[in-house]
Amino acid sequence: MRLTARSTAFALVLLLTAAPRMATEADAAAPATTAPTLKTQTVKIRVLRENGDMNDAGIGDVPYLPIDLVQLPPGKITLPGPDGMPVEHSVKSIWMSRYETRWDEYNVFWMGLDLDLATYEKQEWRASRVYSPYIPPFERHAVIGYPADCIHVKAARKYCVWLSKLTGKKFRLPTEAEWEYACRAGGPPIQPMNEKQLDAVAWYAGNSKDKPHPVGKKKPNAWGLYDMLGNVGEYVIRDPKDELGLLAGGSYKDQPKDVHSGAREPYSPEWQKNDPQDPKDQNWIDYGGPHHIGFRVVMEE
Repeated sequence: MRLTARSTAFALVLLLTAAPRMATEADAAAPATTAPTLKTQTVKIRVLRENGDMNDAGIGDVPYLPIDLVQLPPGKITLPGPDGMPVEHSVKSIWMSRYETRWDEYNVFWMGLDLDLATYEKQEWRASRVYSPYIPPFERHAVIGYPADCIHVKAARKYCVWLSKLTGKKFRLPTEAEWEYACRAGGPPIQPMNEKQLDAVAWYAGNSKDKPHPVGKKKPNAWGLYDMLGNVGEYVIRDPKDELGLLAGGSYKDQPKDVHSGAREPYSPEWQKNDPQDPKDQNWIDYGGPHHIGFRVVMEE
């Protein structure tokens, strides 16, 4: 995994800067002390059809699935630019999903469970979504709550387009600056932690048993966001012209030194080397390949 550690200073709107520091055990175990001051809302994904024989979708006959969102305050953050020099980014107020996107949410999208039976059977909807013969790789009998964990960035973007049309809101993947600003929760870079510190907030190689886990089981950060570190890596967009993006935060496969706010992993063709489709399906990553590739969404004001 190719990672870039961040050690630049962080600046708030008031332009008060803080030097990078090692995260302490108190930081890792601290409850979301400021989260109650942040606004929250829930966007609902309507489910019009039961799963029928596709029980491994893990949804059943629920009327809707919730996406819990936290409103992030505006601010500024400094990150290294392409030449390594620090670049200050303004981050506007946005809504970020409290959890990584789950399989039960994502299955509504690619299985067309938001459609009535007549629309579903016409199959015309598939052109704007993802068609895949693959089954979620872990816990097939109980995928509820597990992060969608083998998703191509193109599929994640299609999900955001679908979710925007479904809700009338603007959903997208976070920029790198937005994601790291949220991961730090208004503080300095979160540097690599020891195993005891990291265990409280993240699934990583030392406690994951080499697989992802249901979202929200570790402690949130100070803004009430779960699994920003570890579990599955999350897509971020550094450059709008980059169609592949980067994974941020490390994953359940990584050692403590590689799970931190500055961890990045670029897209690799190796992720799809076992994809049986020919040519390789650029909307999906084979479930037989790596399972550490996920995402979380943001909603614009």
